[in-house]
Amino acid sequence: GASWAILADVEDFPHAPSGYLDAVGGQRVLDAARTAASIAQADGWADPTRLHHQGRKAGILLDAARASIAASLTSVADEPIAADEVHLAPSMAAAASAALHGIPDGIVASRVETALLLDLADERPGSILIDVDSTGRVDLTTFARAICTGGFGCLQAANAEVGTIQPVSELARLGHGGPLLVDAGQLIGRARLPAGWTVLMASARDWAGPAGVCVVVVRRRARWQAPASAIRGWLDGFPDIPAAIGAASALEFVLPRAEAEAHRARALIDRVRSAAAAIPDVEVLGDPIDRLPHIVTFSALYASGEAIVTEFDRRGFAVASGSACMAESQRPSHVLAAMGAYTGGNVRLSLPFGCSEASIDAFIEALPSVVGSIRGDALG
Repeated sequence: GASWAILADVEDFPHAPSGYLDAVGGQRVLDAARTAASIAQADGWADPTRLHHQGRKAGILLDAARASIAASLTSVADEPIAADEVHLAPSMAAAASAALHGIPDGIVASRVETALLLDLADERPGSILIDVDSTGRVDLTTFARAICTGGFGCLQAANAEVGTIQPVSELARLGHGGPLLVDAGQLIGRARLPAGWTVLMASARDWAGPAGVCVVVVRRRARWQAPASAIRGWLDGFPDIPAAIGAASALEFVLPRAEAEAHRARALIDRVRSAAAAIPDVEVLGDPIDRLPHIVTFSALYASGEAIVTEFDRRGFAVASGSACMAESQRPSHVLAAMGAYTGGNVRLSLPFGCSEASIDAFIEALPSVVGSIRGDALG
């Protein structure tokens, strides 16, 4: 571990805020990350490409952050990840743009990818969108065949709205042979990385790191060149070295604790799934087994998802409704539409690290009353 992992000996995750059940929307940055970033402010401010003393110190810190992230991700990957394969970007939009840099072809993507990737597909002539089944899982054979025609594959490791794991590793075993960009949103810190990807990207926010840092891992075998604007592994703009250190430190803290935390979260989500399914005219969505451990989405007929979220907020619970990437526009969820599910009354819980059993107990107790009260308003 790196010397900045100040809280490496702390045994467990700190408790999440009571009633906060929207990790996809963000979670409190770990003390380990904030402390490390604060320490790095003293030495990580200069241009890391300069040859003077301050520049070299900044460059060493940036290189150390990349090496730490590589070592951490190697612990949950099927093959080693080298430090020079790890790149950093200030946003997922910048990460995706850099990942596809120099690739003029259309992309092959599932219909439940993030709005960001679907927009990129719209911009590229010849792009192909592949249907999903009722759980949100892509048709594997169709996807593999489309990549074999020459498209650049883009497939999320798991769907952040309903939790369904995508068959990325199975795709690799089919031997499609084409390049594959994997969006690992909400996966890191919750499950192992899939096999067979060429490029992988994820936001440090997913593992309780700071906003403004995204990781782009590009395998050496990829035919890829970093954008000309890249600075020592930072792909867009001036490197935020303290944030990079914070992201690396958070990952060092999270991954050794990830398996136990995922097991605990799965048990809590199983209870929510059972409680939701027991309410009449409520459908629990996504794969019931092959899914992320901390996410559940359900749809309630005769109710507005926004109204349910608002009522839960009034009672002290933070939950979400609809696609996170479309929340501002209030457009129906493209994920649920692609699955053929009801899009009007959906609610998603995503448990932050350290979510308490008491928060879930209270949510389950309130759930029938909240749905009933909203339905009463709707039907009245």
